[in-house]
Amino acid sequence: MGRLSEFIASSSSSKPDGPPPPAYHDSKAVIPPSPAPQVQQQYQQSDPPPPFPHLFACLHLGRRDRIRLIGLPQNAVPAVEEAIRRVWMAGIQASTPYHHGWEWKLSGNPWSGQGAEAVYSRRLMCHVLHALSAIGWDLHMACDLTKKGYDKDTLMLHSVPPRQKYYFSISFNESDKIRIIDPPDAFVRDAFLRAVQSWPLGIQSQIEKEPGATQVKLRGNPWWSSDGSQVVQARLLACTVLSAMESVGFELVGSVDMSMGSGDGSYDLDTWFFASKV
Repeated sequence: MGRLSEFIASSSSSKPDGPPPPAYHDSKAVIPPSPAPQVQQQYQQSDPPPPFPHLFACLHLGRRDRIRLIGLPQNAVPAVEEAIRRVWMAGIQASTPYHHGWEWKLSGNPWSGQGAEAVYSRRLMCHVLHALSAIGWDLHMACDLTKKGYDKDTLMLHSVPPRQKYYFSISFNESDKIRIIDPPDAFVRDAFLRAVQSWPLGIQSQIEKEPGATQVKLRGNPWWSSDGSQVVQARLLACTVLSAMESVGFELVGSVDMSMGSGDGSYDLDTWFFASKV
């Protein structure tokens, strides 16, 4: 990955079809004043509530290999598809309507969280999030909306003015590894490494897991320990990493469970997504 300018230059040139939807106070929907209790009951039974402006939509990670857009405008489909084709080298098997949205079936298993695909899938997500920000949809939060085994989070998106934002990720792996994937430059990567080196038990190794992805293996088991000291120190380490990224101009915009793990009782961990402050 290159610098921010190179990232933006390689992004989709798609322009938004129009301004974002109005905020609640700008909506043309007329909401009647609060009536007396008995009138309120009659109103609820006889009239539908006024429509809400279209402010939220979502990105759903399906099965082992699906990306779904739900509730997004039509201009999101070509923007996201271009991002997928540019980054996911295994390719797209199918691109089709899916109920009230759109679905891509990817070649490979991006959400299995195994091997090199664990890095490439997070790179893919960063490019998709960048494409969505460029047309006015930012990541608002991630949440678990299913009780199924092998589940993943749903990414809730918020309508905002279009912005060019650089995204990268930090993933927590196995019981003792942490990776930074596609930071914009060595300055950000080095800030991450200085933060990780604060781990009191020390570092076992540091390698380039894949091109653009630096992995640090910590001593001990910070992500899977019942030892009180490691439990506390692991959380202090997480705070230190957040502080380091803030200090170099990047903020945490989402913590996403995007791997299937091993089903119920899974040991998979979240991935943190950071974006440039704009």
